[in-house]
Amino acid sequence: MSSDSHVEWLEACPAAELPPGERKLVKLKSVEIALFNLNGTVYAIKNRCPHRSGPLIRGFIDDTGGIKCPMHGWRFDLRDGSSRRPAQATVYQVKAENGILYLQL
Repeated sequence: MSSDSHVEWLEACPAAELPPGERKLVKLKSVEIALFNLNGTVYAIKNRCPHRSGPLIRGFIDDTGGIKCPMHGWRFDLRDGSSRRPAQATVYQVKAENGILYLQL
């Protein structure tokens, strides 16, 4: 864990609950976060699309690591939350330690 007082790593779930190709919704500090395991790399993004609050957990994953909102198709990069649309999604850093996934909030 970091010594930076502004950084907090919170336990999200056991890594075994999120095998490659799967997705999982977790709630940390009253925030719903969608987790995606793409080929062994886990990404975490705030579950609500910044456009109209669509549930990104039900979105469509593309071949380049993006998620499309199921409501209106807005696409966000799972690595940094960027979009070609006038919005930025909130993403969280993920780390695995001792079989547990942690998110930085």
